[in-house]
Amino acid sequence: MLLKHILIFLFLLFSDHFYAQFFFNENYSENNIYNKNVSSSDTDNIYNASNFKNNQIRYNIPVKFWIIINDSTNHKVGPAFLKELIQYLNYYYSINNTGIRFSLRPDYQYINNANIVNLRYYTQAPIQAMKHKSKACINVIIANTLIKKKFLSSRKKNFAGTYNPFSKTVIITRNISTSTLSHEIGHYLGLKHPHRGWKYKRFQEPVSRTKKMPFSNKKMCEKKGDGLCDTPAEPNLTKYTDNKCNYTGWNVTDKFGEVYKPNTHNIMSYTNNRECRNKFTKQQTELMLNTLSKNKYADYWRIDLQKNKAYLPDAFEPDNHRETATEIFFNTPQTHSFNKVYTAKKNTEISDHVDWLFFDLKTTKPQQINLKFSGIKYSFPKIRISVFREKKIILLKEISEESIIKEIKISKALAGKYYVKISQVVENETENFYTIMIGK
Repeated sequence: MLLKHILIFLFLLFSDHFYAQFFFNENYSENNIYNKNVSSSDTDNIYNASNFKNNQIRYNIPVKFWIIINDSTNHKVGPAFLKELIQYLNYYYSINNTGIRFSLRPDYQYINNANIVNLRYYTQAPIQAMKHKSKACINVIIANTLIKKKFLSSRKKNFAGTYNPFSKTVIITRNISTSTLSHEIGHYLGLKHPHRGWKYKRFQEPVSRTKKMPFSNKKMCEKKGDGLCDTPAEPNLTKYTDNKCNYTGWNVTDKFGEVYKPNTHNIMSYTNNRECRNKFTKQQTELMLNTLSKNKYADYWRIDLQKNKAYLPDAFEPDNHRETATEIFFNTPQTHSFNKVYTAKKNTEISDHVDWLFFDLKTTKPQQINLKFSGIKYSFPKIRISVFREKKIILLKEISEESIIKEIKISKALAGKYYVKISQVVENETENFYTIMIGK
């Protein structure tokens, strides 16, 4: 109980140092991940993790989700929703060439507690952030709502997300924009808001990029705002941008009388329409990479180290649930792997031994479908293949390195949606990769 009160006191004392986004636009909840209809072409071409080129990635960071629910919750946040969060996260960090990729830890957990489904910002949020966290990953708590209400005040604000710098935990709500998680993880990686301090002349960043600090050769843009000179100074853009991402504060000036000329697409800004945000600057990227290099788990997240080979997910993860199955197209090979997850606990690692794929067969008459498997550099894991048509299993077979023919035939296949579950039978650190191709 004493610890609880200490944490609450610290949170209230330093609340200005917490980073949060609130829902300003009353229609904002319509532009969120839950309500966004995503086509298969979007998945393939826009925000799929396979947009990353391996030689451009420096770090792969696991993300663990903690989902607050109660027994009466009708809509659980399931693996498909979590996969979409990771895909959007990877999309924003990929198009900005950050060299950072994120993967879903398969041990996400549900917190069944009706009292905290609607999380209170000042009291419950910091306690849950300290209570629910795992090592060697970014911890993200998902609540139904995040409510900010000051002591003795009747006014409430609903926030989309926040970052707790003490526990290094991100908290988001279910109805968020596609950029919110990227914004909050930006805080984890050392970024601040470009509008930081703009309300107070003493701390305000000037529009000029050349003005210097008093009695110093340091530029003011290196000390004020977010401390980066390639992010333009700006006011809080919530009230100064429209839904089409246009800046509307043409008469708003800094303390020197210069008109602001903000970047309304910066991921760390507070634009009215959060979907406007899709850019990191060069200095923001450099700061994130520098922050990562100092993280005590950085060596376990680097993809260039041989010791981490067994921990690297393939480009199609997460796909270890039927709901997160990856679509595979005819005559287009895919290379998958079974990977582990580093947990920083001795003799405790999480293994991902399952991949799910699906394909749509469009035909007017029965056809033979061939599933061909191959390994890499003469290495091939022992796997079990289960094929389902809709929900009915139609085939089950095991293949290993000793198998003469690594091919499965589905005779007289009818039109429909087929799911393929591929499970690793024997764990082997050197034989984790396989390639699959479907043909007729």
